[in-house]
Amino acid sequence: MNDSDHAAARGFLSEIWDSLGGEKEALDRVRFEGHGALRSPFAVTDLAAASFAAAGLALSDLLATGGGGGPRVRVDRILASGWFDLPVGPSQPLDPSARQHVSHTWMCEFQTADDRWLRMQATFPTLRSRIARALGTREDRGEFESEIRKHPAEDVERLLVDAGAAVAVSRSVEEWRRHAQGRAVATEPIVHTDTGEAVGDTWKPTPGRPLAGIRVLDLTRVISGPMATRFLAAAGAEVLRLDRPGSDESSVFGRGSDIMLGKRWAFLDLRTEDGRDRFLKLLSQADVLVHGYRPGGLDSLVAPEVRAAARPGLVEVALNAYGWTGPWKDRRGFDTLVQFSSGLADATTAWALADPANRTPINALGRLVGADRPRHLPVEALDFATGYQIAAAAIRGLTHRVRTGEGSVSRLSLARTAAMLISAGHVAEEPEIRLPLDGPYEDRIFVSGDGRPVKRLRFPVAIEETPLFWERPFEAAGSSAPRWSASG
Repeated sequence: MNDSDHAAARGFLSEIWDSLGGEKEALDRVRFEGHGALRSPFAVTDLAAASFAAAGLALSDLLATGGGGGPRVRVDRILASGWFDLPVGPSQPLDPSARQHVSHTWMCEFQTADDRWLRMQATFPTLRSRIARALGTREDRGEFESEIRKHPAEDVERLLVDAGAAVAVSRSVEEWRRHAQGRAVATEPIVHTDTGEAVGDTWKPTPGRPLAGIRVLDLTRVISGPMATRFLAAAGAEVLRLDRPGSDESSVFGRGSDIMLGKRWAFLDLRTEDGRDRFLKLLSQADVLVHGYRPGGLDSLVAPEVRAAARPGLVEVALNAYGWTGPWKDRRGFDTLVQFSSGLADATTAWALADPANRTPINALGRLVGADRPRHLPVEALDFATGYQIAAAAIRGLTHRVRTGEGSVSRLSLARTAAMLISAGHVAEEPEIRLPLDGPYEDRIFVSGDGRPVKRLRFPVAIEETPLFWERPFEAAGSSAPRWSASG
């Protein structure tokens, strides 16, 4: 299949690269390969490929600062689709029965009094307890369903959001375009970047291992941010993830998973004076900070001006769900919630029901969905795609610092990625890419962080003479101390 056939992937990459401030000529270094697509009315496979391409091209452009042209980048669209699969990892145990599964019990939808759908994300205990308190029920799905059925959709959405829960009413694409938040997001760039004052910086990228010597502080949540820092680790960065002891994430995912490949995972409580002091010391020695706490969460603990003063020249990249302007800029959100709000879920449902015999009714966890239920994209494309765009933004920030000495702050959102996907319109169906992929795998067996032998899908993006790999397996929460390695 000729690269010219992948117009949608090239279109997405051009949008992302332009928002990252990249030169148009650099796009010629990227080649897309692979025929087929995930079953969806939207160009999900092309978005996946373009997001990987953006991160790969950012590394290529960083290496070009050493003189000469940057290395060529090749992206496999089929592998890119496979790396967007849940559970979030390219590793598969040699024993298929040992494959990890994602619990879907508290990722569900309920009908409201006006026969609309309300999606909730309550995997974390804190979110479940907020819903129960707001509804006046126990933490029971049946009780949630009964109580939600009594209320109009927008009323119960407002009640639960005001209580700090993560929920979203299903809206159509047109409803979202008319909505104040939809209009606000439509005016935002994919990546918004502000630069700071110039400082002295002697770091240069290493050919073959471009991010060697770079230290990344990871204050992220669930999928999108961790995908970004995992990519940075694959390019040679030292990544230190910090979580509060007893946090929802460390409780639910604390045994470790492929999300944490290449990283160290430490506990540090930024709510305490000692925790903040230790964080600022870590930050003073960091190059990159990636964060995705709830809107305002990190700022309330360590103000932006304090972070900037602690590390002049810092490259900071932040993520939120619903965009950085508009009435919902502070709203909690997750991938499927933004799908519901933005109309992606509604449009996917209508598309699936138009040809139910041929449009496989599966959700983002690969489970069959009844015809009477809402549908989602076949993967959590907003999370994954935004994650690799975050990685690209961090690398572009480092490139800018190498050239100018200036630090930067970049902001991205799931809602803006949704807007980009929607704006590309519906696409013609191609031969279906079925998940999970059965290869191609790396030519060796790996030992996972929990001791299991695993095979690992090849990386979707290949950069000339620049292999991407992790120097350490994943580890469980709290396995490392909150400090940088002596050699980093």
